[in-house]
Amino acid sequence: MAKDEASPARTAIIEEWDAWAKKHPEKIKVAGGMLFFNYLQNKRTDLLLDFKSPGDKWQVIHSWLLREGKVKS
Repeated sequence: MAKDEASPARTAIIEEWDAWAKKHPEKIKVAGGMLFFNYLQNKRTDLLLDFKSPGDKWQVIHSWLLREGKVKS
């Protein structure tokens, strides 16, 4: 298991995805999760601040969603 797979930040993001996806089923397949990331930027900045990333946070979150099978590339 990779280090980030067990992180509290990753768990919180995946849980938020699940809650968001239930409220917005029509948006879950749009742009590989980009609408979800925009939601995080606008409404849940606390979650984005909960983890440090040497790179682009979108790429990190997108990779988490891909690994969980939540989105397709």
